[in-house]
This record gives sequence, C-alpha cells and structure tokens, in this order.
Amino acid sequence: MRAAHHRNLAVALIALLSATGILAACSTVATPPASPPDARAVVAAITECGLRDRLDALARGLADSVGFRAVGTAGLEAATEGIETELAASGWLVTSDAFTTSTFADLGGSSLAVDGRSFGARDMRPLIFAPNGDVTGPVVAVDWDPGAREADGRGCAVADYGRLPDGAIVLVRSGPCLRRDQVLAAQRAGAAAVVIGYPSTASGRVLRPTLLEPAGLDIPAAAVSRVAAAALAASAARDGTARIVTRTRTSWTPTRSVIADLPGSRPDKVVMLGAHLDGVIDGPGSNDNGSGVAALLEIARALRGTRPTATIRLAFWTGEESGLVGSSRYVMGLSVQDRDAILVYLNADMLASPNGFAGVYDEASAPPGSAAVRDLLLAAVERAGGRPMSVDLGGGSDQLPFQRAGIPTGGVFSGANEAVSDEQAAASGSTAGLPADPCYHLLCDDGSDLDIWLAHRLASALADVTVQLANDPTLVPG
Repeated sequence: MRAAHHRNLAVALIALLSATGILAACSTVATPPASPPDARAVVAAITECGLRDRLDALARGLADSVGFRAVGTAGLEAATEGIETELAASGWLVTSDAFTTSTFADLGGSSLAVDGRSFGARDMRPLIFAPNGDVTGPVVAVDWDPGAREADGRGCAVADYGRLPDGAIVLVRSGPCLRRDQVLAAQRAGAAAVVIGYPSTASGRVLRPTLLEPAGLDIPAAAVSRVAAAALAASAARDGTARIVTRTRTSWTPTRSVIADLPGSRPDKVVMLGAHLDGVIDGPGSNDNGSGVAALLEIARALRGTRPTATIRLAFWTGEESGLVGSSRYVMGLSVQDRDAILVYLNADMLASPNGFAGVYDEASAPPGSAAVRDLLLAAVERAGGRPMSVDLGGGSDQLPFQRAGIPTGGVFSGANEAVSDEQAAASGSTAGLPADPCYHLLCDDGSDLDIWLAHRLASALADVTVQLANDPTLVPG
C-alpha cells in the first residue's frame, strides 16, 4: 500500500485515539510533578472505560484497511504510527526497531479434494509460510486418532513416516514438537504434502499454525477441520487418493517494533513491559492482542510525568504471530550492558478472554528471579479483586527470547483456545471444558465479546508490580 495512504490511516487512527480515550476521555489525570510514581495512584488511574476506549479505537482504526493488523498491512502501520505519536505526546522517549521480515499471504482458492468431496476455506487453510502447491497422490494417515485431545501425535521424526509411496499426502495430528518440525520431517521422509488434522476443530474454526520461516519448506502444508481429517483418514484406510491445492505468497516487508522509555534516576536499571501489536491474517485481533496493547497504553498514561528509580520501558512488538520475530530481534541486538540492565520483562498477551481466568506466568523455563516476580503479580491480582491462577505458557509468547537471555520474566494472561480447567473455572466463574477465547485467531475476535472487567484486573496488577519494581529494583533477586 502506498505511503500516503498509510499516513492518512495513521492520521485517522490518531484522531480516533484522541477522541476515544488515549487522551483520558474517561477520566482526567492531572500531570504530577517529576517524582516517583505511587502504585495506588497509578492503579486508580487505570479504568475499564479507558481500556474499552483504546480497544474500540484500535478496532475502528482498521476500518480503512484490510481489517487486520498482520505484518505488512496498512492496519498495523496505522496502529504503529498512532501509538508512536500518542506516547511521544505523553512525554515518553520513543524509538523504533525497524527491520525487514518475511510475510505470508493466503491468496484464496486453496482446496482439498478427497474421494469426490471438496473442502474449501471453512475446512482447510495453508499453514503460514507453506509454499504454493498442487499435489495429487495416495493418502497416508500417521497415528491418526479422531478422539485425541492432546498434542501427542507422531510425525516429529522422519522414522515416524515409515516407507511412503510416491507422491504421498500424509495426515498427522499435533505432536510434541513445532508444526515446522513435523512438516520438515515428513518432507525428508518423502511426503509430497502434509495435512495437520485437528480432531476437535469444527468447520469454520480452523487455525493456521506458523512454520516460523519459509526457508527449507518445499511441500504444501495445511491445517484441516475434523470433517476434512475424517475424510482423509477414511481414504487412507481404503488406499484412496486426494488432491491438495495451496495458493499462497511469501514476500519481504519492512516493519518495526515501538520502544518507549520513561527515564528513571538509575539509567542502569530497567523494568520492561511488552505486548505484541501485530495480529493474524484471519481476524481483527481485539483480544489477541489489542487487550495487551490497551493495558500498556493505559499504564503509559497513568505514569506520565513521574520519575521512577529504574527506567520503565514499553515495547509494542511486531512479528509475534510469525514466530516472536520482533522480540527475538530486539533481545539478540542488546549489548551485554543493555541486557544486564533489564531487571525483568513483563508480558501482556490476551487479557480479556470472554471465558477466561486471571492467569499469572509461572513457567518452568523462566530464569532465576522469575519466581519473585510471579509472587508479586499473584498478590497484585488479589489486590485488584481477582483470583489469580498460576499458568505455564511454555514460553509461548514474547517472554521467550528474554528467558533465553537469562532475564527474569513474568506476565498476565486470561487464556487462549485451550479448554478452561475445573480449577480455573472455580476461581474465575468461567465455564470448564470450553475455550477461554472461542474466537482465538478467528474473524470473531472483533471486540464484541470481551471481559473488560478481567482485563482491568490484570492491567491493574501489571501496573502495580511495574511501579513496585521501578521504585525498588532490589525486589528482583539478581
């Protein structure tokens, strides 16, 4: 899209943000003197109305674009420019981490034909970074179980595929590895195409995992619903054939993460918060991750004009949905001195799931010091009126690069497309056995059914702990 159109979208979004809460439409906060922030005052300044206004502004800012904030879209560019302008106007020191990355487009028209039955976009979607392809061949089902509920399928190793016939289209289910690993293993085993079947996924609700990068991928790969998977499994049982067509494009696109600092009196100490601004190509991303972005913007407004001990740094990441690209690049680019200055990284990703719970990161892979951050967040959620639950995301969001760098991490989370447990339901009042967010990565993640009350509790807890750590960096063992 032309740069002039990007600028027009940004101007429109900035106007919306100004009119709908970025400049405190819900409440007026007097600019305090340059003194340390007070946790209670900061928390009090964060409101449900402010969060909703910011979410609405982000959603309306997509009206003149493709409707999504995926990398490479006008929607993401407009949101990025609007956030940069708003943060700078609030006194934050704003920079950007710009780079070029691979982006994926589904060109439409992909299909799967099995024994005379045809399946289109409601039942099959090419995986992110899967190449174009048109393959007709015998169907081979690998460890297919239509009743499976866990990601414990085979297919992560070449040996799992045995001796494949020429031109084989293999059906697998999620295994204990990356989907990229499954596709590469099948490719090395001689498969001509890979189909990832999801036994519990209904038509119209097919998600598309990312294969992280296009390099090394030579065969078409798609995710399919339980109906399409059942047809493939039945075909494999009778030595049938299928045809899979994927129409995709991968290109290189400029993008950037937004970094904003509120300088502290100790520049060698940094408390960092992050939320990914980009979204998927299949939905508007109001909860994932407009909710995390809204929380950080509310925190930025509540902190403006203060002078903490440690610098407070906000990051609005790009490329998270492609494989944590923006946060990984940022961490890899840190000098040893800059890395050591970061006391903690706090992540905000999906805070308003409509059937969610008040989750606090408690990850086995987190570095030393993370347990202290977890305990602070658990206590802060309780003070905010929520009933916190410890959750292990397995490094599934932008905290992972920081963990790998040895930086203590923490965060808040209200659940994604996984089923809510009995314990989580008892604590939150949500419904056990149903997804925390049934619109995860789908078109219906449009802001019409969000739990703003829950988002407010999690955003308040995040602000509370941020101020505690920024005023007293010794709270994180180091």
